[in-house]
Amino acid sequence: MWVNRIKSSKLELKLMLKVASSGFICILIYLLLINLAVYYIDHMNVNSEVYHEKILNTSQDFQNYITENEVSIKDISAIKAWDKKQNLTHIKLVDNNKVIYDSLDYIVRITPKVSYIYYAPAKNPFQVITFRDGEASLYVTILFKQRIEQRLDYIIGIFCVLLFFISIFSEFKKLVRDILEIKKGIQILEGGNLTFEIQSKRKDEITDLVNSINRMSKELDLQRKEEEILKQKNYDLVTSISHDIRTPLTTVNSYIDLILEGKYSDAVELNRFLTKIKEKSILINDLTDNLFSHFLNQNKDYSYNFETIIGNEFIIHLLSSMEESLKDKGYQVVIELDLQDEFFLKVDIMQIERVFNNLEGNLIKYARKSEPIIYTASLVNNNLYITGNNYILENNPLDSHGVGIINCQEIIKLHLGEMRTFIENENYHVIITLPVYLFP
Repeated sequence: MWVNRIKSSKLELKLMLKVASSGFICILIYLLLINLAVYYIDHMNVNSEVYHEKILNTSQDFQNYITENEVSIKDISAIKAWDKKQNLTHIKLVDNNKVIYDSLDYIVRITPKVSYIYYAPAKNPFQVITFRDGEASLYVTILFKQRIEQRLDYIIGIFCVLLFFISIFSEFKKLVRDILEIKKGIQILEGGNLTFEIQSKRKDEITDLVNSINRMSKELDLQRKEEEILKQKNYDLVTSISHDIRTPLTTVNSYIDLILEGKYSDAVELNRFLTKIKEKSILINDLTDNLFSHFLNQNKDYSYNFETIIGNEFIIHLLSSMEESLKDKGYQVVIELDLQDEFFLKVDIMQIERVFNNLEGNLIKYARKSEPIIYTASLVNNNLYITGNNYILENNPLDSHGVGIINCQEIIKLHLGEMRTFIENENYHVIITLPVYLFP
């Protein structure tokens, strides 16, 4: 447990390493510059005559202070009080070859080798100071090199400290810049551009965060696209089933009108009308159940229920049913069958019925009653070919053909077949191809 507590993150380690390395480099630079400064000071030439007047003035000021305050030669505290007010001036009092006061004595004790040089007049190396109770020799030194050394120490120290903070701030600036880039990227993602990818060249938790955000945006974009696809599928499904329901519903209404108007010859024909109504009602019920099941099962795609059936009987049933319904509505229909050999189809019966239901609906809306509607079915090279053609009504834009035909083509495609439609010289052609099986 305690190991996890002291374990640092990659970002923490990186920042600590940056601070440590910057501090170490700045210390090395400081030591190097200090040594260079000391070397320069120790080897510089200074004209001592420049400081002759300063030394004489300092000696005279000290004598005036001793005289005015009647200072004893043994009163070291009074001597030190005057010495503290001097600026980079070193004094040493000697009595009978014995040093009684040295203003740099504390420095000599701490640092044996001090970088300063005494500069005294060549003819008068010392000044005799008269105290209340005796005399002592005063030696005055102007600490010129000490002054330069102190200033260089100060400048080099400030430079190295600034260099350290600049190095640290540059790292934090990069960190802040990367955080702002992440913030900008998140704002772009919030604006809806989920394909935008945030870039990061770091190798720490910031990059891990960027990668997490990019993965999340990709997941959201994928989810959004899936929702759009699902929404479109739902729209297509509702549209196609609504289109499919209209045809059998129109047929039901047509047969009901025939029955109500008494347009049947005998009880047999009446029973046939009722049977047609029953068949179309079952088809409507199946289509609505399909729609309800789709939404009930969390909008999943329709699962095709394929089964192997006798193809001859099924195709004859579909074409005969369509022929009968169209003739009842006054259309001329010709069905030509070339299906002598028995074959089998692997189909979803309800979906294939939807295809022929759409074909029948389009014929009712767009075919001419004055021209025959011709449908043929034949076997060629283990394929079932169903063709249909009819003359379309004049000035017919055929706009509403799209929804039903597109869905029919998709259904046939899922049965490993093909459905093509085209118009030539006002003649509408349909060609459907389905694979057949000679043995179940």
